[in-house]
Amino acid sequence: MTVGYLLNTERGQEGEPGLFYNYILAGNGIFVRARSPLLQATVHIAEAWVRALLPLEEKIELPMGSIPKYIYNLALSILFTDRCQERYLAVTWEGEYRLKVPYQETSTCGVTYERLPSTVLDIHSHGTMRPFFSGTDDQDEQGLRLYMVVGRLDTLMPEIEMRVGVYGYFAPILWHCDP
Repeated sequence: MTVGYLLNTERGQEGEPGLFYNYILAGNGIFVRARSPLLQATVHIAEAWVRALLPLEEKIELPMGSIPKYIYNLALSILFTDRCQERYLAVTWEGEYRLKVPYQETSTCGVTYERLPSTVLDIHSHGTMRPFFSGTDDQDEQGLRLYMVVGRLDTLMPEIEMRVGVYGYFAPILWHCDP
């Protein structure tokens, strides 16, 4: 079965697990959970109060460790070089985290890019606009991955929005990085 359906009970999660991801009915709602070698995520997708089931919490885990701060700093440096164009960067895992700049076509209001294997984090800029996830982003970002939008590149303090995506379900996350 490619998709699983589980109940979050006192005995643990019971039901038929899926190959790609699982829907989990918990005491506080419905969640979707997916795992890959690079990212594990549990996202709350619907509110509900279900007696006799235990509550569940959203969770994000990077099995290879946190993405180092220098990757973020390098990404900002690259994005600052062309503040008026939307740009795309990918953080991939190749035995260590690497920042990649794939082939792309940029404009002031969009970017198309080559998708790279082993991508953990998609980063794209909004130039001088505020960062936000558009309807186009929602349609494009259908994998199991972290997503970041950087905006206000015309200021000394660019703004960042970040979320986790689990096959079309999204949850905002607070941006932080380790040294």
